[in-house]
Amino acid sequence: MPASDAELYKAHVQNLRSVEDGLAHIGRDLNRAISNDDTRLTETLKNLSLLLVGAWAECRLKKLLYEPSGLSGDDRANIVAQRAQSDRWKKALELGFRKRYNIRRAAVTESSVGGTASFRYNALQSLINNELNPLIELRNTLAHGQWARPLNSPETDISGTLIAAMAQENALSIKFKVALIAGLSDLIHDLLAATSFERDFDRHYHRIVTTRTNLERRSYSSWRQGMIEKHIRGREKRNQAIRAAD
Repeated sequence: MPASDAELYKAHVQNLRSVEDGLAHIGRDLNRAISNDDTRLTETLKNLSLLLVGAWAECRLKKLLYEPSGLSGDDRANIVAQRAQSDRWKKALELGFRKRYNIRRAAVTESSVGGTASFRYNALQSLINNELNPLIELRNTLAHGQWARPLNSPETDISGTLIAAMAQENALSIKFKVALIAGLSDLIHDLLAATSFERDFDRHYHRIVTTRTNLERRSYSSWRQGMIEKHIRGREKRNQAIRAAD
């Protein structure tokens, strides 16, 4: 007998917590590798982090689909029928807006939902396209073992685009992008399974905008150098304490 919706929801909650624990552990190890200036280990742990971020996003969506008082079984099936993960997020967003604003067949546009709701819809679609989808693509690439020389979709050539995308990621960018996807998830949760979407939108979106600004402006090289120098200072203090005790 198949599991009930409530049982599946609990399973997705547990899976999400487990992946979050894994991300936290890998994140601490990654910070230690950076502090120790271990470039090879840093690169390995960075790739593992990207792999887990993609898995976390997938688990988060599955939890959203089974939220109590959320989607109907038909809507859930409609979302799962989408082949790509990013398309599933987009379908969840679309169905959430249709349900909230009682739109049956018309496109979700300014004329059908109004200016403010249309801005919100487009802003969330932009987050899926520009922030979430690239992480999903990197996760798929890494899951296929393409850690050094990623290939294009038909695997007929080296993908310079994916090489560049992997190269620009680092511990700091991953941290900010997880926060961006968490903000997106919170908003879609409120859209699908709560009454607070309009009330709390600005608060959630302000956090997203602030995170995006940090992502664009914070210097990884400066942050990394600060981590290394902090580690060196800590090691020197410990050595001084040991010498003083002798």
